[in-house]
Amino acid sequence: MKPVRPSTFLGAFPGGRGHPTPAEMLSRDERDRYLIAAADRYCVGLSDNAAADVLVAKLSLYRVTAWQRDRDCEEALCPHRHRGTIREFFWMILKARDRLPGERLVREVLRASERDRG
Repeated sequence: MKPVRPSTFLGAFPGGRGHPTPAEMLSRDERDRYLIAAADRYCVGLSDNAAADVLVAKLSLYRVTAWQRDRDCEEALCPHRHRGTIREFFWMILKARDRLPGERLVREVLRASERDRG
């Protein structure tokens, strides 16, 4: 088999300033999936705007309180005390990407999702 030169893959992913790495794209996608799942489960009947407001408000409160002690948790899964609650989704969102998303971003994610809005 012929060896592949590194220059062959140079243009596969744009790199440098202004271009996210594949790992960043993956973490954003994971965060977005958890945001959509949390909205579908805990914001039933709300518009995308109202759901974004609720999620960002509760997520920001979680981040300044319980997340401070949960962030360094050695468990691969959410701590048991949060399972089955909206905090489970918040833990997964912040574990995927330790940044607080803004309301505008959450609205865009919820609007762009192909979910049942029944």
